[in-house]
Amino acid sequence: MTRRRLIYAAYGLAALLALSLLLTGVLWGVQAGRVLPNTSVAGHDVSLMSRDEVEEELATLVDELGAQPVVFAFEDERHEILPSEVAYQINVEASADAAMSRGRNGLPGDLFERVRSLYRAVDLEPVDTYDEELVRVRISNLSSAVDRDRSPGEVRVNPDTLEVEVQMPHGSARVRQEEAVGLLTAAVRRPGREELDLPVDTEPPHVPEEDVRAVAAQAERSVAAPLQLTAAGEEFSLAPADLARIIESRGRETEAGGATLELVVSSERLGDVIGEEILGRIQRSPENFGYEVGRVPPRTFDAQGSTGFSPVPAEAGLRPGRVGTQFDAAPAAERIAALLREGTRQGELPVERIPPDFTEEEAQQLRPTHLIGTFTTYHAAGEPRVQNIQKLADVIDGTLVLPGEQFSINEISGPRSCDKGYVPAPTIIQGELEDTCGGGTSQFGTTTFNAAFFAGVQLDRWRAHSWYISRYPMGREATLSYPALDVRFTNNTAGAIVVKTTYTSGSITVSLYGRPLAETVRASHGEPTNPTEPTEIRRNTSELSPGRERVIQSGKRGFTVTVTRTVGLIEGGEETQTIRTVYQPQDRIVEVGAG
Repeated sequence: MTRRRLIYAAYGLAALLALSLLLTGVLWGVQAGRVLPNTSVAGHDVSLMSRDEVEEELATLVDELGAQPVVFAFEDERHEILPSEVAYQINVEASADAAMSRGRNGLPGDLFERVRSLYRAVDLEPVDTYDEELVRVRISNLSSAVDRDRSPGEVRVNPDTLEVEVQMPHGSARVRQEEAVGLLTAAVRRPGREELDLPVDTEPPHVPEEDVRAVAAQAERSVAAPLQLTAAGEEFSLAPADLARIIESRGRETEAGGATLELVVSSERLGDVIGEEILGRIQRSPENFGYEVGRVPPRTFDAQGSTGFSPVPAEAGLRPGRVGTQFDAAPAAERIAALLREGTRQGELPVERIPPDFTEEEAQQLRPTHLIGTFTTYHAAGEPRVQNIQKLADVIDGTLVLPGEQFSINEISGPRSCDKGYVPAPTIIQGELEDTCGGGTSQFGTTTFNAAFFAGVQLDRWRAHSWYISRYPMGREATLSYPALDVRFTNNTAGAIVVKTTYTSGSITVSLYGRPLAETVRASHGEPTNPTEPTEIRRNTSELSPGRERVIQSGKRGFTVTVTRTVGLIEGGEETQTIRTVYQPQDRIVEVGAG
């Protein structure tokens, strides 16, 4: 009995195996060269299709995915990204291979998969590619359009229409880019238009809308009429259009830790709105206080040899100066903004007051009391050099030298060039007279040097002429040449020194007014020593006939002379200074006719 059952079981198993082989053969035959049933690619049914039919169907998928954008939504805006923008592509052949390979990967799994395909659906992903860098770039561009900082809102006025324009406050927004990248790469692979919520971190606005409306109302009132202003005593007004150009709004933190919006005025645009003409009236440079002294000194002094000079009492009137004013746009803008917020239509703007360098108090303390030094030299009238002497005298006239300061002719005048009004006149150059612009001003240098000499002040720099010139005191004179040869002295007195110049057609006078350092200043001249004979220089010239001669420069003997200055100090005692001058001989120059 048991053996019979075993035989029957064997027959049944064989029959079942035969039936399975038969069914497998039928499935293999029916499904040969075709995709298994219940198979789709990205939602496109490709069941029982041949390979060519699959590729044809997948071609429609390519068109469908390429034409349908991924849409990110944020607030009221929609942002579309086409698959082509990230170089998305489907490999039709590889995707068809994937569909055809279902149930064709080898037994026994293929048998079970082919049976399951009769009742189990499978949706395959297409074989596709995209540019990951382009995905990130596109999301970065999207972030640039969406990202924003919190804004307190804005109020501005159109200068042309005086219409108040308002932008309400808004919160901040920041796209979570990595999350957006993942959403985009998944969405481009799915058919059909998709609208996704853009992943954004947001913060609410921190300024209440009612604050913005209040500023808008202030702006409206601000441009309803002109604003009357005063600055540094000058009155002017800003028209509504002018006010519209400078009105702004600005957010600020409140004491309670919140934020608000306020009406402000642009300091950068305020100067342009006020205009150069009004600013020129508001702004004034400070002017130093000074002194007025007589044009003609109370004593004339022109001694050539050994002599002495004592200070002469002289009045010096006080010349008023003034405080300067400087317009500062920042505090002026704050003041105008405050007036507009208050609804006030007039007010005074602050200005910076700049005191003079030399104030009235200092001028009173240092006021000159005496003519402490003066000297006059003489010249022939009408010569070109006279114009240069008088030009330089006008430049130096009125110079103020405070205690401890150094006076310098060259620093005050600068180059004495023809474009400044000086003319060519004789100058000693390498032992001969030649015309140069500003020539002849050495006489002014000599006159100034002697005035300082007899004032008893500190003599800093001077140099005598290379030749002795008889119109000047021997050994007590100075030459000028910019920039090397200069006359300089230091005011070592207790008061201010005023350098006053005056001239006639035949003389030049330089006077120093100040507070005396000395009771008397004496000059002691020694006799000339060490005489040196001139050299005769003969030159041929075609301007003269043979045998004729003319002297173009007379020769003069050179020598050495010593001058001693003795300063008898008011406080007692004396100071002496010895000046040794070596004059070179003046060559005799003769031109000889050469035909």
